[in-house]
Amino acid sequence: MTVGTVSEAIVARLAEKGARFIFGVPGGECNLDFIAAAEKQGMRFILTRTETAAAMMACVTAEITGAPGVAMTTRGPGLAAVANGVAYADLDRAAMLLIADGYEDDQAYISHQRIDQTAILAPMLRASSNLRGGDPIAEVDRLIDAAMGNPPGPAYLEVAGSFIRGRSGPVPAAHPAPALPAPDPSALAEAKRLVAAARRPILLAGLQARSPDAAAALRAFVAATGCPVLATYKAKGVVSENAPLGLGLYANGVPEQPLIGSADLIILYGFDPVEGPPQPWRYGAIPTVELTNHPFEHPLFAPRLSVVGDIAASIASLRDAVDSSGWEPGELERRKEALWAAAEIFGGSGISPAALVRAAREAVPGDSRITIDAGAHMLPVLHMWRCDEPNRSLISRGLSTMGFAIPAAIAASLADPERTTIAFTGDGGAMMCLGELGTAVQSGAKPIVVVFNDSCLTLIGAKQRRRQLAAAGVDFSPTDFAQVAAGFGWHACRVEEESGLAGAFADALASGRPALIDVAINPASYEDQILAIRG
Repeated sequence: MTVGTVSEAIVARLAEKGARFIFGVPGGECNLDFIAAAEKQGMRFILTRTETAAAMMACVTAEITGAPGVAMTTRGPGLAAVANGVAYADLDRAAMLLIADGYEDDQAYISHQRIDQTAILAPMLRASSNLRGGDPIAEVDRLIDAAMGNPPGPAYLEVAGSFIRGRSGPVPAAHPAPALPAPDPSALAEAKRLVAAARRPILLAGLQARSPDAAAALRAFVAATGCPVLATYKAKGVVSENAPLGLGLYANGVPEQPLIGSADLIILYGFDPVEGPPQPWRYGAIPTVELTNHPFEHPLFAPRLSVVGDIAASIASLRDAVDSSGWEPGELERRKEALWAAAEIFGGSGISPAALVRAAREAVPGDSRITIDAGAHMLPVLHMWRCDEPNRSLISRGLSTMGFAIPAAIAASLADPERTTIAFTGDGGAMMCLGELGTAVQSGAKPIVVVFNDSCLTLIGAKQRRRQLAAAGVDFSPTDFAQVAAGFGWHACRVEEESGLAGAFADALASGRPALIDVAINPASYEDQILAIRG
C-alpha cells in the first residue's frame, strides 16, 4: 500500500478493512487531517449534529456490514459527549474505532479542555492507543483487532499532529481478523450426551448468532433437527420468523414461559447476558447447555454445561445428537400463534400502538429494516414485526438507551440505501436527537421515522403507577414533530386518526426524501401490553 502521511495510512487501513464512513463532529486539530485523508481514500465523512449519534451511527454500520465502524470527535467536550455511544458499542457488542484529538508532548502547560480522555472511556474499551508505542499502523491494527474481537466493542485512538502528519513508511497488507477459538472436544462430548437425552429441546439464540457463519450454522441445525427457536431482541431474524420453527422472541416474559417451561432441554446459542432483563433466570430446573464464543463477566446464571468457542462449530457438532420428536404435531404452531398474539391489543379511541405497527407492517416492503428506540412502543413493534434475516431489526438492548432509533436509521439508510429503513421512536427518544434530522438531509439518507407521540415517558409512568406514586416528572408538553421535521427539509405529516395511517405511509414511501410520520397515540393499551409481555 502506497500512501503519504500517517493519517492517510490509518484511513487507508480502515478502508481496507471495509469501513466506508467516518461519522463525527470535528474540532480544529487532527480531525481535519482525517477528513482530508478520507476524501483521498474514497471514504465519506458524515457530519453529525451530536457526538453520541456519530458513535451510534458508526456502530450500526459495523452491525450491518461486519466492518469496523469509525467515529471521530474533538478533544474535551467532544470526547465527553461521545461516552453514551461508546457505552452502546461496549454493551451492545459493536466494533467501533473512536478517534479523538489529544495534546502534543510539549503542551503539558495547557489546561484548557484537558481531561484524561482515555481514563473516561477505559472501563468500556477493548483497547486504546495514543501512538506513542511504536509503528502507528501496527497500533491501528491492534485496535481494529480488539474492536472486532471476542466480544466486539469500542477501541480508542487519541492523536496529536506530530504523530500523524509525518510521512508514512511502507504499509504492510492487512492481516485477517483473528479466528474464534475452537470449542473444547471434551465439553462438546458432554454436550452431545445431554442433548441426546432430550426429546423436547428448545434453542434460545442471542446476539452472537447474528454473524453470517453463526446464522448459517443455526439454520442448517434447525433444518436438520426440527428444533424450535426463540430469539432475543438483537438476534431477531437469525431464523426466519415466517418459518415454522422460528417461533418468536425470548424476553424473559410471560408469552414464552409456557413454551420454555415445557421443554426438557434449553440450548443457549450465542446468548449474551447483556440482553437479559434485570431479573432472575426463570428456568433453573431445566437442563441448559450454553454455546458461547466467550465467557461472561456477569453471567445471568450457571448453566449445566458451558461450551466456549466458535458457536457455529459447536452447533454443527451437535446436529446428529438432537431428537425433537417429543414436540407433538401442531403443538409448536399453536404456541407460536399464542406468542405473536400477545402484543396485538387494539381498541379504544384514537390510534393504539398496535394499530400503528399493523399499519406500518402492511404498508412497507417485507424486506425493510427497522430500528427501535427504548420505550413502551418497542413492545408492540418487536412482538408484531416479523423478520426473515438477522440485523433487519436494530435495537439497543445491552445499554437500552433512548435516542438510538433515529441515528441508527440514518446510518442504516446510508450503509444499505436500496432497502427501506423505518425508525420507530417515542417522543422522548426523538427529542434526544432531533438535530440528526439535519444529518439525514445533508448526507442523503432517506429513512422513514415513525414517532409514537403521547407526550409522556410511558414506560416510566407505568412503573410509577405500579409503585402507587403520584404522577409527576414523566409528562412532556405537546410537540408537533411534523413541523420540526419539515423545518429540516423532511417530508412530514401528522396523523391523528387510524384511517390516515395507510395514506401517510404511502406518501412517505413515494416522497423520495427522508420522511417523518408524527402519530398521536392513545397510550391506554400500553398497560395491557406490558402485562401481557413482561408480566
